[in-house]
Amino acid sequence: KKATKTQEAKKIVKKKFKVNTKIVFTEDGELVQQWPPVQKSSLAKADEEDDASGINLDKVKEILREEDKFDKEEYRKKVKEKHR
Repeated sequence: KKATKTQEAKKIVKKKFKVNTKIVFTEDGELVQQWPPVQKSSLAKADEEDDASGINLDKVKEILREEDKFDKEEYRKKVKEKHR
């Protein structure tokens, strides 16, 4: 009997593998690219340390607003490079 995609996914989740991640390094060992990107805001770092149960929607919305600022700045840099 052949295993389905769902069964394979459940096996991977059960073994706690990190999937869909990509990290690229230079020859010197410096980090060039990481996917999914690491959150840069201080609110996200503080939220990781907080051990409260459940999801606080107000706090998550504020974190996403902070992350959006960083994303917009990165996008502006990318557009400026493209136009040069």
